[in-house]
Amino acid sequence: MSTPLHVERRDRVLSTMAGAELDVLVLGEQANVIYSSGHQRLWTAGTRPHAPTCIVVRRTGATHLLSTWDEGVPDDVPFEHLFGITWSPEVMGAALTAIPGLSDARRLGVDGMTAGFLRAVERFAPDAELVVVDELLADARRTKFAAEVDLMQAACRVAAAGLDAVEAALPAPDDTAVAVAVDAMARAGSSKPVDEPLVRTTDGSTVVDLGVLVEGYEGGIGRTLGGDPEGTADVHRRALAACRPGTVAPVSDNGATFEVRGAGLGAERPVVGTLEAGMVLSVTTTAGSHRWRDLVLVADEPRPLLGGAAIAGDG
Repeated sequence: MSTPLHVERRDRVLSTMAGAELDVLVLGEQANVIYSSGHQRLWTAGTRPHAPTCIVVRRTGATHLLSTWDEGVPDDVPFEHLFGITWSPEVMGAALTAIPGLSDARRLGVDGMTAGFLRAVERFAPDAELVVVDELLADARRTKFAAEVDLMQAACRVAAAGLDAVEAALPAPDDTAVAVAVDAMARAGSSKPVDEPLVRTTDGSTVVDLGVLVEGYEGGIGRTLGGDPEGTADVHRRALAACRPGTVAPVSDNGATFEVRGAGLGAERPVVGTLEAGMVLSVTTTAGSHRWRDLVLVADEPRPLLGGAAIAGDG
């Protein structure tokens, strides 16, 4: 029987905490909360203020969540480990102080902070050394479990449904084509965009780039419709085929340029340095007005997530 994804991720987080000698994590960033707890929070279209949303205690292995209900909370996080939303610093401080292992933490990892939260830490964990863990958790999330790749493939299929709808709607105006794409993606399974959908028509060709989230994981596709994009398509396929362990991310090829970044729980950092097996990359190839984008799994035989077939390299 396979291990649930949220358990695999939590075990990796606990191992990361042990390696960094962290007693407790206090997390507020959406991607870190989902990764560490499996909690599918209510999605919102804008930014949200930082709050101590997820507490992970290494000594007990327990997860505590800021939530007034258990919808979207994994079954192995008991209701007693939920603490309610409140505007009162005193009430929030009391809830955090009651979490076993937090008040006596020596090294406390945080992924963001407000001045009010800093003052609260001084009350509920007075002896704790604060450690910024954004880079640490980004490194932990860098390589993907098989179930994460499956979710990203599902998101890519949703984005592809939007692309197909745009192609069928042309020569519609760009704003109409965007509406058609969003409707098609919602019908295919997701109305949560990674960023603003791109449909731009110039000189007889239309550049389309769409990205959506499925259970927090990114999928996306970019294509140039019309004109003569085949030259760019060939260069793009070579860029994907170059995404192998032990290599560095491609930069340019015959006048085309590549933008390569990590992908996972939303957009991740630009990729610098050597690629590792299990990373998923968003590779955008641009040549003049032509643009292609795909997500690809780094492996000895790189595998685009849309279609899933490995790409043979040029040798």
